Amino acid sequence: MRASFGPSMRRTGFAVALLSVSAATSFSQLPNASPAAFGMAGNYTAMAKGYEAVAWNAANLAMPGRPVFSLGMGALGGTAGLDPVDVTAFHNFSGRVIDNATKAAWVDQARLAGGQRIRVDGGVTPLALSIGPIGLQVGSSLYTNANLSPDAFEAVLFGNAGATGQPKTLDFTGTSVRSAAFTTGAGSIALPIPFKLTGGLLQNERMAIGITGKYVVGHGLVLAQDDGSTVDGTDVQLRFPTITVRTDDTNNLFTTLPTTEYKGNAGSGMAADVSFAWSGGPWKVGVLAQNVFNAFKWDTTMLAYRPGTSSTDAADSTGFWQREYGLAPQALRDIVEAQRFAPAIAVGMSFRLLAGLTLTADMKTHTGGDEAIVIGPRSHFGVGAEWKILPFIPLRAGVASVTDGWQAGVGAGLHFLGYELGAATSIRRRGLATESGLFVGLIGIGR
Repeated sequence: MRASFGPSMRRTGFAVALLSVSAATSFSQLPNASPAAFGMAGNYTAMAKGYEAVAWNAANLAMPGRPVFSLGMGALGGTAGLDPVDVTAFHNFSGRVIDNATKAAWVDQARLAGGQRIRVDGGVTPLALSIGPIGLQVGSSLYTNANLSPDAFEAVLFGNAGATGQPKTLDFTGTSVRSAAFTTGAGSIALPIPFKLTGGLLQNERMAIGITGKYVVGHGLVLAQDDGSTVDGTDVQLRFPTITVRTDDTNNLFTTLPTTEYKGNAGSGMAADVSFAWSGGPWKVGVLAQNVFNAFKWDTTMLAYRPGTSSTDAADSTGFWQREYGLAPQALRDIVEAQRFAPAIAVGMSFRLLAGLTLTADMKTHTGGDEAIVIGPRSHFGVGAEWKILPFIPLRAGVASVTDGWQAGVGAGLHFLGYELGAATSIRRRGLATESGLFVGLIGIGR
């Protein structure tokens, strides 16, 4: 996905992502757009060059080896997982009816785990580029974290009769949804530092700092928290208060409509990252402090409250109509206020062991609370490698310990006529959920 031009500008290149279905490997607003980073399981902070450095480590834009020009476009990716009953369990019954004994066993698993969880995160990068020490990226990202209480999961599988087939009361308390979508525009600049940490003991020692300014726009938000919904053989009582982006449909009970019409912006704010890079001899080190400040917040005038109330014997059908945000329960409004991109820190190191073999190690951690906006795992510690078994065939692999589990990736590239055809795949285990991904891209490389 990189097109780069060497100093002589003798060859042009372009980058078009042909296919990308990939796990998010960092907790930034900007999605990953690098097949190499994906194949190395996200252990890429010290190695990112060109346009991908905007998201990974902007200071690398002023370091040796960075391209004069690079361009990426059309990269997209995502990951989804179910826990404790995962996608594989459902896939095993593809085209067949799931028997009651299996469904009952799944409900038992959910009860032991405290519920059935659903996680989705992904992103798309329509454009990213770098020109010397300057980089730009525009990317959109989304996430969904949902939890079905054990009784709610039982109702999904068996209906309101429950697993026994006899009328029983099912309690949906604990069911919740957190979902949002954003677009971020980012610009980076890197500056070399004329200083040597080792006093010149290591050959070609260099240092640089990078600054990335970001503007984040929130497009969509869904926050829901069950407040005691129940279902039995004869009656359904729904109490599922929800906050969403306001729509100007006819089904609303606003007493005063906001004067500003919603046009895709339900919140916004400026943010900034600061990064550092050092190299000397075969070693490289990168440090990234994400969101050293982040002023993003939701615009509550663009949000609506839906009580989510209904029952089988109720004549009122307005329980899911829009109401003013201020009428929402305080607990939900507190969550909206806590929806911020909290600071994060990433530290990476690489070592060129042989002429064609580079080893990497990365550590990343997020400092936000439970309701902070996090896309992907909250923590990461792993190692990776890139081995050019032949000058035109780079092989990549990596493993990492992440929040509640682990992830691994492998990838390869094929250089031909100044381009690279790269492919990578990954698997991630979080709790009992298995998430997998695939990345294939055509990359232009100039000399």
